[in-house]
Amino acid sequence: MKERKSILIVDDDPGMTDTLSDILFEKGYDVDTTDSSYQAIKMVKKKAYDFALMDIKMPGINGVETFKKVHKINPETKVIMMTAYFVNDLIKEALEGGVFDIFHKPLDIGKVIKIIEK
Repeated sequence: MKERKSILIVDDDPGMTDTLSDILFEKGYDVDTTDSSYQAIKMVKKKAYDFALMDIKMPGINGVETFKKVHKINPETKVIMMTAYFVNDLIKEALEGGVFDIFHKPLDIGKVIKIIEK
């Protein structure tokens, strides 16, 4: 049996995390969620995720800084950033730092799933 890919969803919008989690779980993925960048870092220290979907604008430390910390802990985790804002400086910093992809909200979940399945 094929091992389920693990995905961490990091977003301070509970509606977003719940919806994404439900869809990805139904598609057969092992999904964990958090609304905290700090908690996400702790979670990555305990578990190796295949993917992380992270909001760029987060309270505390932003998604780009979280990505950098996650990348140091596990460089194999592919991070997809999500944003509802035009935060060009953060997007540029994320891309230069090696983020896997960036999606604007509202998400095209079909495209997100295609990226994960590749």
